[in-house]
Amino acid sequence: MILKKILITTCLSMGVLSSTAFAVSEYPSKSIHLTVPFAAGGVTDLTARTFAKQLSGSLKQPVIVENRPGAGATIGANHVAKSSPDGYTLLLGTNVTHAITPQMMQKAPYNPLEDFQPIAMFGLNGNVLLVKQDFPANTFEEFIDYIRNSKNELNYASGSIGSSAHLAAELLKIEVKDIQYTHIPFGGPSEAMSALIGGHVDFMFTNIGAAVSQTKSGKVKALAVTTSKRTTELPNVPTIAESGVPGFEVVGWLAAFAPKNTPSATTQKLNAIINASQENPELRKTMDTASVIPVIYTPEETATFVKNEYEKWGNVIRAANIPKM
Repeated sequence: MILKKILITTCLSMGVLSSTAFAVSEYPSKSIHLTVPFAAGGVTDLTARTFAKQLSGSLKQPVIVENRPGAGATIGANHVAKSSPDGYTLLLGTNVTHAITPQMMQKAPYNPLEDFQPIAMFGLNGNVLLVKQDFPANTFEEFIDYIRNSKNELNYASGSIGSSAHLAAELLKIEVKDIQYTHIPFGGPSEAMSALIGGHVDFMFTNIGAAVSQTKSGKVKALAVTTSKRTTELPNVPTIAESGVPGFEVVGWLAAFAPKNTPSATTQKLNAIINASQENPELRKTMDTASVIPVIYTPEETATFVKNEYEKWGNVIRAANIPKM
């Protein structure tokens, strides 16, 4: 009787394992929903729709992009965190959803490091330091000297409190001693750019892709980029790191996440397809136009990158005494 029970239990266990393996090998068997926690338009939405097209072709199933904006991008992120870990609900996460906003909230609805399974990187998106057209400095070094002599009379714009542009300026204040300036948040990057062009603020950090046309038209001046290397879009603009602040780097980033406990075979499959998509000429043309730098990471490397970003920006938020929301 005992032997019979053991045999039955073993057969049932093998059946469960076989069905699980079959389910993973058959993934996906239905449409996948890729959540974008931002409104339609902009680099996050463009990235999601561009990669969704590639994923749909490779997986032979529709990959549907859903925009779920609100609450500093936490509504969409929390939706995915609380979803079934079956690989059919994914998130396009960013430095906002996983490194900044949760650390600026009194009580975040999810834990960015524990409630998700990182899958792969979609890419990096650098910023550029812009000054108004008549600003009395034409290099980063002159910019710093002018700030030091301005007695805290300068101000800078950002699209919102806690944005990458806001924290880039605060990080610069930490890395470069004896500089002070005042933050003026606006209702979005476009409004901040309009204020800079109009001369209502002195400088700002913003996405490189959004700044190229304004820079080339002479409406603003680009003094330095925040990436570790110079960019193809602004090849004559030096990096901050090479302009006297070694190691300075600020990048927006975009990555794919699944809810925690998603099967490893599923995330590995998605990782391989996303990484292979980076080589697609049509995709690369679109991403290059948006100034999104390709990154090929494993799920483990993606997780390490996200953890490092979380720690980096947590330190900046605390050092800058940015109040929690």
